[in-house]
Amino acid sequence: MQIPAKADYAIRALLSLANSDEPMSAAALAEEQGLPAKFLGAILSDLRRAELVISHRGAAGGFILAR
Repeated sequence: MQIPAKADYAIRALLSLANSDEPMSAAALAEEQGLPAKFLGAILSDLRRAELVISHRGAAGGFILAR
């Protein structure tokens, strides 16, 4: 069974967020996982619209798990 790259990257990003105690930027997630930053940004936007992650703007902002 093949898993699409988009689903694989989304799961990897969610796992990284689950292990983090503070918000992580899309760039930090991309660097940590070795993923394309622009593609991961689009995936994180989809996850935000699905209410799986919450985004915060600003210097201390980033993404966190919604639940």
